[in-house]
Amino acid sequence: MISVIICSIDKLLLEAVRQNITTTIGVEHEIIAIDNLNSGKGICEVYNEGAALAKYPLLCFLHEDIKLTTDNWGKTVVAVFCDDKVGLLGIAGSTYRSTVPSGWFPPHEFGTTSWRLNIIQGSRYQNKAEKHEYFNPLKENLSKVACVDGVWFCTTKKIAGEIKFDNHLLSGFHGYDIDYSLAVGQHYEVLVSYDILLSHASDGNFNEEWLKQIIKVQHKYRNILPLNYEGYDKEEAAKMESSSLKRFLKEIIRNKNFTVQERKNVLNTYYRQNQIGTLKYLKFLYQLIKIR
Repeated sequence: MISVIICSIDKLLLEAVRQNITTTIGVEHEIIAIDNLNSGKGICEVYNEGAALAKYPLLCFLHEDIKLTTDNWGKTVVAVFCDDKVGLLGIAGSTYRSTVPSGWFPPHEFGTTSWRLNIIQGSRYQNKAEKHEYFNPLKENLSKVACVDGVWFCTTKKIAGEIKFDNHLLSGFHGYDIDYSLAVGQHYEVLVSYDILLSHASDGNFNEEWLKQIIKVQHKYRNILPLNYEGYDKEEAAKMESSSLKRFLKEIIRNKNFTVQERKNVLNTYYRQNQIGTLKYLKFLYQLIKIR
């Protein structure tokens, strides 16, 4: 009934999550684990490969460093997808997708108002204790969101055949979840469930490579962004977008891990989209030339 697809780089983690899935899923399933340690493939290519191999109508993509703590979570997934309008189900997401690049959550100027999640979050990179993150302001079982986090999400084999992971745009391991959420969301509902809980050992690595991929995704969907299911009024959203864009461009201009041309391309993109005026554009360009 559910094909679980894993892009694997660690045999010990894979074995642990395999046992965990078998114990907790509660429905007929298969696990398609694709060894990607030395293949050179990006996660989009691996996920497309896994989806093509799947024999069941529901697909679950997940990271191998998680532990599902909810028994019979597969039954919850099956019940949600009884509704043909549903295209993607996650356990963490946001009701707002900004025009400014970010993770599944919008830039920090928006705060946590739009967050929708239920997860026990570890911290591999910051060495923090596990924390149960729960944001459900409307006390829902399911929340409609603009995008979900890639740690765990489900779709159908039919949808995965119609809407493939964009391995042409994204050849690495970043941005695929935002990209897929926005692609599916143009045709189906994207939801977060609060009835499935898992722990995740890693808090993600938001490095320069991640940012470069997210910039590509934002550009791809520039004509439909921002997505606002949170209900921010126009003036409020515009003010937060403006503040976050200003901060983002300052970071890009000072970021030496981007070439001068890459930084100029980002600046020109937002200028052409009329998100910064001529005066601000010239000021940022002057800063770029000065730093160079």
